[in-house]
Amino acid sequence: MKKVLIGASSVLSLVLLSGCSSLVATKVDSNVGYLVQFSGSDFNIGDVVSAEMPYDAKNPDMTAMVLNKAIVDNKCDTLLLPRYEIIPKTFGKNLIRVTGRVATFKIK
Repeated sequence: MKKVLIGASSVLSLVLLSGCSSLVATKVDSNVGYLVQFSGSDFNIGDVVSAEMPYDAKNPDMTAMVLNKAIVDNKCDTLLLPRYEIIPKTFGKNLIRVTGRVATFKIK
C-alpha cells in the first residue's frame, strides 16, 4: 500500500510540476518612455488576433518587430493589451508570438 501511495504522489507531483503548456516566457512591453491616454470611445475595437515570427534572442527589438507585423497583417492602428510569448519548437526554431485586440482610431 505504501508503494502505491508513493507512486501515486510522484505521478501527481510530476503532472503538477510539468504543467500542460510549452510556454517559455511572456513579457509585457515596458520600454515606452511616455504615457498616452485614450478612452475606449476613441477606438473601434475588433477581435483578438495574433502574429508570430522566428525568435532571435540576440535582437533586442523582437517585440517591436512582431507587434509591427501584427499591425500590418491585420490592417489596424494598434493592438490593445499586447501579450508576448516565446514558444519553443521541436525542430530548433523558437517563435515569438504577440496576441491582442485590433483597434483602429475613430474618425472624428
